[in-house]
Amino acid sequence: MKKLFQMSSLLLLILSATAQEASSQQAAPPQTPKTLRVYDWKDLARQQTLPGGVISMDGMLVLKIENTNDTPLTISLLKISDPAVIKRAHAFYVEVKCENISGEESDLFLISRFPPRASGGDVINARNDDDDKFRGTVNWRAHQLPIIPNAVVGWPTWLPTQLEIYCQLRGRGTVYLRPIKLLGVVGSWWSPQQSGLIGGIGGSVIGCFGALIGILASKGKARNFVLTSIRVSIVVGILLMIAGLVALAYKQPYAVWYALLLPGVILTSVFSLNLSSLQRRYDELEIRRMTSVDTMVG
Repeated sequence: MKKLFQMSSLLLLILSATAQEASSQQAAPPQTPKTLRVYDWKDLARQQTLPGGVISMDGMLVLKIENTNDTPLTISLLKISDPAVIKRAHAFYVEVKCENISGEESDLFLISRFPPRASGGDVINARNDDDDKFRGTVNWRAHQLPIIPNAVVGWPTWLPTQLEIYCQLRGRGTVYLRPIKLLGVVGSWWSPQQSGLIGGIGGSVIGCFGALIGILASKGKARNFVLTSIRVSIVVGILLMIAGLVALAYKQPYAVWYALLLPGVILTSVFSLNLSSLQRRYDELEIRRMTSVDTMVG
């Protein structure tokens, strides 16, 4: 039983340390947006009519747009209406190459369409920065179009119903666009501060529970409770490990997957290693009790 006490104490210390480490990360800078989806021009051409042509350049498929006259040309590149996608979206990223763009500066811009007001009509927010403009001949250059759902005053919690990306050529010239990437920040299941509470409270509860199991087993009491609790703890540990692996697969932050994997591994290993020895301990005590009763009867 001494081994169980030691391992329980070790579990308490590890989880408490994990809680402090996770709590210290709550002031860490936000995560870099991740690529949620890549919109390939070949796939988009199957879904909608794209002006220009999809060609191979620098080892990938790019969209070529050419304006042969001085009349401004505005082209819709991508429309997204899926609420699940819009909810996770943070910005669009696209690389642009231009050749001989004449006239005024051409640009990329994003239009966000919000639900209609009470009086009717869509609320439209056009997002465009000076960095999204281009003119003349420029080699590949990255452009990022941020999505700001709360840009409309009075509706800070509204999400757009549709996102539309346009390319506008105000004069002659040719533009090449690499596939558009949708960037987003993966939502965390809980915050680092909450992870610290989970680790601290969970570690204390599990450590005290292990100590209680050790005391009861050493005295040969509450056999059914002890053995059933250990089996349940093993199952809980396995479920925590599975949840931790799922969190890793979904690219959850460290404070999430580590708070699941660590107690899962320790619960499963500690109680699995002690289950057979505890069963033998109870069996030995039961045999001694029965032997003692038989001796007294004889």
